[in-house]
Amino acid sequence: MLIALAILLTASIFVIDVFTPFDGAIAVLYIGVILLLAPSGRRVVISTGLIAALLTVFAFVFGHLPNASEGAVSRFGVSLVAILITTLMSMRDRSSRTTLGEQARILELSHDTVIIRDLNDVIVYWNDGAERLYGWSRVEALGRSCRELLQCRFPATEIAAAMDEVGQWSGEVVRTRRDGTPLVLASRWLQRRDPDGRAIGTIESSADLTEKRRADEQVLASERKYRTIFDSAGFATWESDWSETMSIALASVPDGQQLGAWLESHPEITERAIGSAIIRDANPAAVHLFEAGASDALIGSNLCGRYLPGSASALSDLIVALAAGETMAETEVRLQTFGERIADVVLRVTLLPGGDNWSHVIVMAFDVTERNEARTRYEQVSSELAHAARVSMLGQLAASIAHEVNQPLAAIINYGKSAKRFLRHPQPDLEDVGSCVDKMISNATRAADVVDRVRKLARKTAPQAGPINLFDLIEDAIALIQREARANSVRLRWQSLDDLPEVVADRVQVQQVLVNLLMNGIQAMREVGDRSRELCIDTAVVPDGMVRVAVVDCGAGFPTGGEARIFEPFFTTKSDGMGIGLSICRSIIENQGGLISAANNERFGATVSFTLPICAQPAAKILEPIS
Repeated sequence: MLIALAILLTASIFVIDVFTPFDGAIAVLYIGVILLLAPSGRRVVISTGLIAALLTVFAFVFGHLPNASEGAVSRFGVSLVAILITTLMSMRDRSSRTTLGEQARILELSHDTVIIRDLNDVIVYWNDGAERLYGWSRVEALGRSCRELLQCRFPATEIAAAMDEVGQWSGEVVRTRRDGTPLVLASRWLQRRDPDGRAIGTIESSADLTEKRRADEQVLASERKYRTIFDSAGFATWESDWSETMSIALASVPDGQQLGAWLESHPEITERAIGSAIIRDANPAAVHLFEAGASDALIGSNLCGRYLPGSASALSDLIVALAAGETMAETEVRLQTFGERIADVVLRVTLLPGGDNWSHVIVMAFDVTERNEARTRYEQVSSELAHAARVSMLGQLAASIAHEVNQPLAAIINYGKSAKRFLRHPQPDLEDVGSCVDKMISNATRAADVVDRVRKLARKTAPQAGPINLFDLIEDAIALIQREARANSVRLRWQSLDDLPEVVADRVQVQQVLVNLLMNGIQAMREVGDRSRELCIDTAVVPDGMVRVAVVDCGAGFPTGGEARIFEPFFTTKSDGMGIGLSICRSIIENQGGLISAANNERFGATVSFTLPICAQPAAKILEPIS
């Protein structure tokens, strides 16, 4: 429709300009067509201006040139200039309107709110961001007072002074959404002015700070909670920077070397690395542990000088664990407080979230001095009790031991008398005398072995773990209880593997356990009369690098539920028992790194077994089973 009108106007102007004798500048009217089509686009404006110029030239050449006067030429030139100027101005106006449209579009696309108000605080512009945040549509907001619509709260005096002085203000304002939700906004106000510099209103851009403020409050609450926990914790805690510590340790390792092995062989590097771990904060429990007087004595320093010699290995374990990517590592060290007290502490180093390069770690120290002292006393008492139990057990075996010693002693006496008799002969038979002496030596050695076994079992020494040949140990245990077994008509049977490896344990204590279990098995079969009395010792290698030793009897077994309680102190199934033997056995085996268990057999009797960790080297001696 617009183009048709433009064509009609163009044709009319052209006809009038060519076929009428008017002396006026009729071609100037083409500027109306150009202005009419200006909104249609840049190309349309240029095309319209070019066509108008060509039509003006054609009309002048064919309508006025033959009788052209000086005035006609002037009007022709004025018309062309007017068409050119109009075309250029239309193009410029089009560009300006495009720029303004883009700017308006940018305001609409902004996530922030943009509100334009006049001097009376009436809203004249309301963008999409304002619609989304406040809940009022553009139609509902335009023409209304901003202060009344949004229930604004802001420092009016401060804003008025800033607008008068510099024409702008930035700060925080509080407004209310349509649903009544209060909003905290970071707002920037700019004063609007007309071309003469007079104030005509305000342009405002605001960003919602409500969620940020809520998050900041949560962070602040979390920090307060952390500080409260940090300060009120009953164990020593301090925050430290381990970035330099890890840097020193990692940079010291030559290519191809393992960090752990390198630090183990170079404790001075560990000491230097730990010496660079600076304490940033310490709680009152840490001050109390180190007897520092105040936290200032700890903050800004390191505790390297507090650790006793020999702690480098334990501290290097922490460094190796953190370097391997662990976020928590733990070790036990000994240190000296500022008050010269020696304390055993368990150090737990935890990497805090966001602590890049180990710059923020929490170190917790648990004072275990009393626990270790109590453990030492407990081990001493346990050792005393185990020794008393061994002596008591030897008392039960006194008759067997006396018999085992008396036999070789009697043999020695008889062979000695025979040797003297042979020597009284007129011509002594030295071969017979030598045979008697050899047998005397053999029986003396046998008696000495019995005494040595008893002495070893009765001796009172601290437990010392080492490689044990189970064949030798079982053989010695059988030798101690063999006469007791014969006296009770018990047949011993030993089933073993040819390649049974050595184990790591204390020999005396393990022998005590085995003798105790064998004696219990013998005593459990005293009342058995309807079947043969057989006591079996089984050995086998089990998973997890352990060797299992089992003592199997064919007695009456444990009473119902007795398997679960048999290792409890003072629980016994014998009328004359004290109930401490198996309890001591459990303590011994568990201290050696093994486990002990008891269960009834399917038909008769019970099985008590224990496990011990395997040594790296296999057993050197192999014995045949005893039947």
